[in-house]
Amino acid sequence: MKSLSFKNEYIFFLPLLLIYVLICLIKQQNILVGDEDDYLLYADNLTNGFYADPSHEYSYLWNGPGYPLVLAFFKILNFPLLIPKLLNTLFIYLGIVYVFKTLKQFINKKTSFIFALALGLYYPLLVQSIPKLLTEALSFFLVSLFTYSVFSYINKKSKKHKWISISTLGYLVLTKIIFAYVIFGTLIMVLPLFYYRRFFSSAKSFCLILVLGFSLTIPYLMYTFKLTNKLFYYGNSGGMSLYWMSTPFENEFGDWHSFETLKEKPYIYKNHKNFIETIKNLPPIEKDIALKKKALYNIKNNKFKFFKNWLSNIGRLFFDYPHDIQKIDYKFFIYLIPKLIIFIILLFNSIFIFFNFRKLNPIILFLNIFLLVYLGGLSLLSSYSRFLNIVLPIIFVCITYTFKKSIK
Repeated sequence: MKSLSFKNEYIFFLPLLLIYVLICLIKQQNILVGDEDDYLLYADNLTNGFYADPSHEYSYLWNGPGYPLVLAFFKILNFPLLIPKLLNTLFIYLGIVYVFKTLKQFINKKTSFIFALALGLYYPLLVQSIPKLLTEALSFFLVSLFTYSVFSYINKKSKKHKWISISTLGYLVLTKIIFAYVIFGTLIMVLPLFYYRRFFSSAKSFCLILVLGFSLTIPYLMYTFKLTNKLFYYGNSGGMSLYWMSTPFENEFGDWHSFETLKEKPYIYKNHKNFIETIKNLPPIEKDIALKKKALYNIKNNKFKFFKNWLSNIGRLFFDYPHDIQKIDYKFFIYLIPKLIIFIILLFNSIFIFFNFRKLNPIILFLNIFLLVYLGGLSLLSSYSRFLNIVLPIIFVCITYTFKKSIK
């Protein structure tokens, strides 16, 4: 372990990259699944000189342009879809390297390697992120690089890493628009820390990163304002997610469903068809508004059912259970065991942070707040377990720190 250095750690983790390439080649499919076709449609739009298509709900402002910008490059060069999937292997590999480089800043290389390797072999992350044209692999890398650069900026006062952390955060927002709201939620929760002299300087630096990271997304907000005449409008997907989370019907758990394929699920469709008929011809923005209004109405009038949906949503986020339509097989338990370990360790980490926050490394405290706001926001929107994979770099950095302090 003593031979590990800044120059050769990329080579040291190369065996992981080879494993990731094999997973990609074995697990990838020659058909588009889930949201893959939407991201490719966005990429096509970009190659044709525009982004939002008002004639198609899911390619209007459903997602941010971060990942489609990457896919557009491969579209222009007419590469087969396998190539951007292989790029996911590089994103995960680099994410692991930067987790290792982050951990080295507060713990010895041997322990850093053990925790980074554990994350690098975390099976649910690999099979859910690598073989698909989805945002998770890119987001995982961006979160990892953001975590490393924040540590390097605040610890070492490195101006280079200051701007890396700002630009990384800005691009992360454009890739996963929920992080725009995470920025504002984190800013609000960090403000009380300015009253503690121990946290003041670091809090100022962290807030600067958050504010400037958000500022990089202003050009996109200007574009969406031109289309929608609405300020601070990142996308129109939130209403539908909140609508499904607010479902008042029994035997529905807040799971997300596409309106386009809902007729294939008749016992769910019958509960929602009347409302869907009233909004199906609305333009995307008006439909988003109508869905939010209906969701708030459902929540107001079915508070206990929404609470049950919220508990189910946390179950889906951490354990991929329960779903409205779900077959339990051996694969479920293969995924469940490592996810259960993560959940238990994260729970212990939360308890430790709560009782010891005044003694914490300020950066660890800020990252925990950032993580808490992200998970809290996800819990209110219909979520999948792959959304948790995005912030695993922060989770592993925080639980490694907790492990170190607990041993002491």
